[in-house]
Amino acid sequence: MKMMKIKIMVVVGVLLVCFSAFADVATAKVLLARVKDFYMWVLANHAKVSALEPRIRNVEGSTRFYLDMKTLDEFSREFMKSGLFSKQFPEAIARYYKKYEAQFNALPQSEFDELAKDGRGPMMEVEDMDIFFCAQEYEYDPEFIQGMRISELSEKAGVTSVVVESSYKWKTTFDFKQEDGRWLIVGYCVYQ
Repeated sequence: MKMMKIKIMVVVGVLLVCFSAFADVATAKVLLARVKDFYMWVLANHAKVSALEPRIRNVEGSTRFYLDMKTLDEFSREFMKSGLFSKQFPEAIARYYKKYEAQFNALPQSEFDELAKDGRGPMMEVEDMDIFFCAQEYEYDPEFIQGMRISELSEKAGVTSVVVESSYKWKTTFDFKQEDGRWLIVGYCVYQ
């Protein structure tokens, strides 16, 4: 009898592991489809959305610059109109830009003067990369998007993270949550 209980426990354990692996594979397929939907939306909307991104602006007659945030809400709304993002996503976008806004506002005049003298390179990650694909490659098309795959899937505190790998072997992390029975993007790339 004791041996039978042990065998049943082992079988149940194996079944749970198999079910968990199957659930992860099924979830990965759904999330990869959601990522591909996002990138197809990007192909159609990148110019319009990119034009709204907060930008560093020079203060006329000065060596100072600032992060122009007047388009932040409109920028976030464009992502939300896609129907692919969680209602929490605008907070992730705001967090990213407000961090840099605070850093720039805290710079002493001497640092602005030094940057003006020596030249200013990218001050934010988004100045040196495509904000959607999170890389510096610019030949994106539907075939490129279809070649993406998930290389990692994990879950922590109700957020499911996937690492999406392109055919170029660069990786981008997407975080998802279920809202109203749908998987929606909570954060990706720098917008976490």
